[in-house]
Amino acid sequence: MTTEAALSGVVVLDLTQIMAGPFCTMALADMGANVIKVEKPNGGDDNRRMGPPFIKDWSAGFLALNRNKRSLVLDLRSESGQAVFKRLVADADVVVENFRPGVMGRLGAGYEKVRSINPRAVYCSVSGYGQDGPYSQMAGHDINYISFAGALGLIGPQNGRPAIPLNLIADYAGGGLCGAVGILAALMAREKTGKGQYVDIA
Repeated sequence: MTTEAALSGVVVLDLTQIMAGPFCTMALADMGANVIKVEKPNGGDDNRRMGPPFIKDWSAGFLALNRNKRSLVLDLRSESGQAVFKRLVADADVVVENFRPGVMGRLGAGYEKVRSINPRAVYCSVSGYGQDGPYSQMAGHDINYISFAGALGLIGPQNGRPAIPLNLIADYAGGGLCGAVGILAALMAREKTGKGQYVDIA
């Protein structure tokens, strides 16, 4: 018996890089969404070069997180890049980004711009500390997030020093997975309202 994937027909513009955002869009792609990864010129996603391990000069982490996706290079700082982006947004159901707050707005690809082109689009921002508040502009990585949350102190020997986990907890479970759940909820809400919404994941 052949069944259609849950997100078949859903178009996702993936403007993410490194870990949390790509994990989010990987989950959507695994559910059948048509994910189009938009990468910057001159090297694309920084995770392409992260390792080891490498598989024939490709980062194994990049390959895992970006399976089931198509990709293109787009310079959002150029007029031609903006024109292509607007055409892509017009047909997109979801836009996902994971930069610090304000970056996408400066690139002409923020929520307000996307909503003006396509009011049905769901826009998800996955950032370290959310879009506002005292830490919003602070840089961070998985180790910082699990330290702030108190999770790092629970890992390691009893009465010993914390041990850095072998996998990413906050990026995958806190950022990427929660982003995917938020997007799915927003897509369900759109069926009732006909409108997209903004999903802020910290």
